[in-house]
Amino acid sequence: MPFEVATILESAALPEKARRDIPRAVNRLLGQTFLHQDVEADKDDYYFVHRHREVFETLLALCGFKLLHNDYHRIFQAVSEFSYCRAHYRLDETLMIVVLRKLHEERSEQLNLATDPVVTVGEVREEYRTVTGKERDLGVIQYEIILRHLRVLGLIDTLDGRTIDVRNSETRLRLRGSIRMVLPVQSADEMEAWLRKYRAAEANDGQEVEA
Repeated sequence: MPFEVATILESAALPEKARRDIPRAVNRLLGQTFLHQDVEADKDDYYFVHRHREVFETLLALCGFKLLHNDYHRIFQAVSEFSYCRAHYRLDETLMIVVLRKLHEERSEQLNLATDPVVTVGEVREEYRTVTGKERDLGVIQYEIILRHLRVLGLIDTLDGRTIDVRNSETRLRLRGSIRMVLPVQSADEMEAWLRKYRAAEANDGQEVEA
């Protein structure tokens, strides 16, 4: 007897509307990786997943994914347990994630923030030069491509929802809690280990890194 999605969901004794919505919510979670409680467009699905968390964990596990939740920032994340679906970033993108993760950690500790910390494009540029040890910075086009991509991934955002203006050093960026989930280091020593890893990759002309 062939298995059907409806049969599996009926076994969970879910309301009919929930059974209809679960495939869509799973698809969305896999498509955008994160669901944020404090993002208006994500809020309904965030609480939907929260209410039926065991069902989502089971369905995702069948596909080789793990459902993670950050209790502090109230974010769900779908993570592949195999390499096929993991993102592969260019070295400059990976270094930018490390830079933003480092800034998030420092600002949160210094200001004892309960919300996502805010940094300027100028501060990001300066930290990138410090982390990479390069006197020359990335070009404007490179910054636009990288930061826009990280925004699509849900790792950063602007305060007013507008386009990121990398030419303005005072443009403010919100560092979302998801940056901690995509790079879950727990200490300064771990952060330094990441930096050594990617500096070594750069020295070997590495162009792509799995994160």
